[in-house]
Amino acid sequence: MGIPVYKLLDEMPHDELLAWISYFDKRPIGWREDLRTAYIMRAFGDKRQPAEIFPSIATIASQPKKIDPVSSLSKSTLFSKMLGARKGDKLDFLKVNNELPNDT
Repeated sequence: MGIPVYKLLDEMPHDELLAWISYFDKRPIGWREDLRTAYIMRAFGDKRQPAEIFPSIATIASQPKKIDPVSSLSKSTLFSKMLGARKGDKLDFLKVNNELPNDT
């Protein structure tokens, strides 16, 4: 962090310290190195999942996944219909009793 520990102890607010503890509980130090090692082990034929080998990766894998609104939209039926609707194409998903609204 670029400052001595004694200054850090005197100047860091308790809330920030708790936030750092929470962060490192969710992202243990060294998890990237463990993941790289697991990939190397896989290249040499180890069939186990990285979370089976390293507790740091198991900690990250157990965290709830955040939903990315853009990726969830791109997988939706509405989005695929929007992509298909261009230059006067009829929108099948708007059909009610096999007729489009204002269909002439």
